[in-house]
Amino acid sequence: MSSPSSSILVTGANGYLGLHIVNQLLKQGNNVCAAVRSQRAAETIRKNFSQQIDAHQLRIGFINDLTKPECFSDVLDETVIAIVHVASPCPMGKDIKDNESDMLRPAISGTTAVLEAAESYASSRFQRVVQISSFSAMIDKSNGSRPGYVYTEADWNPVTYEEAVAEKDPIALYLASKALAEKAVWQWVDEHKPRFDVVSLCPSMIFGPQIDGIESMATLPSTASLLWQLVDSPNLPPLDFAGVIDVRDAAMMAVAAVDKPEASNKRFLLAQHFDWQSAADAA
Repeated sequence: MSSPSSSILVTGANGYLGLHIVNQLLKQGNNVCAAVRSQRAAETIRKNFSQQIDAHQLRIGFINDLTKPECFSDVLDETVIAIVHVASPCPMGKDIKDNESDMLRPAISGTTAVLEAAESYASSRFQRVVQISSFSAMIDKSNGSRPGYVYTEADWNPVTYEEAVAEKDPIALYLASKALAEKAVWQWVDEHKPRFDVVSLCPSMIFGPQIDGIESMATLPSTASLLWQLVDSPNLPPLDFAGVIDVRDAAMMAVAAVDKPEASNKRFLLAQHFDWQSAADAA
C-alpha cells in the first residue's frame, strides 16, 4: 500500500481491466492517478469513483499521446512511485487501414515511452513499472496448443515485425503487437539499465464483470463478446489456446506486482484452464 504522500499511476484507467485495477488499488488504500486520453474517458472515471475523487484519494491525469514521453510530464509528479501500464491499441470495432501506424507503432512506442518518461520525469522515489502484456507474447502458434506444456518466462512468441506488418487478420495483428511491445520493453531495460525495475504480466483471455456496466452488447469487451457468442450464435466462437483469467484476479495480480520485491524484472503468465463446455455449464 502506498503512503499518504505517494501514488500509483495507471494508464488506460478507463478500460475494462484498468477500471478494476484502479478499484483494487483504491480499496487497498492507495492514492491513484488515473491516466486517460479524453474527457469522455475521464467521465467514466468520475462516474465510478466520485467519492474517492472528492476525498482526494484519486485524481485524473491526461496523457494526450502515449507514444511521446514528454506527454507524461504533468502526471508523473513527485508522489508517483509506480506505473501500471494497461493502455494498448485494440483493433476491436476499428478500421485498421495501416498495420504499422494504427497498431504496431502505437503499441511499441507506447510501452517504451512509459519507460522513457519514468526515467526522465519521475522523482527519485520512483520504483517500478508494471507492464500489462499478454499470453500472446509467450505462445508459438506453430507448436499448436501443446497440452501438458509448462510455460516459463523464457517462452516467446517468435513473430517478427515484418510478419506483423503483413498480417491480414486483425486479431492476429493485435496478438503480434502485444508480443512485439513486450520484447521492446525488455530490450529497452537491457540497453538503458534504468534506476527502477519492471514487471511484465501476461494474462490469457480476460473474462468477468464490467465495473462500468454494459451499455449494449455492441460495447462488450472483446473477450466478453466471445461469451455472448456462446449464447447468441449457432457456432462456438474461435478459441485457439484455452486459457482464461477473471478480470478481478488479473487486477489483483497487477496490484500485487506493484511492490513485491521478488517480482522484480520478471514475467508472469496469468491463466487457468478453459473450455467452452465449462463456460456453458457455468451459465
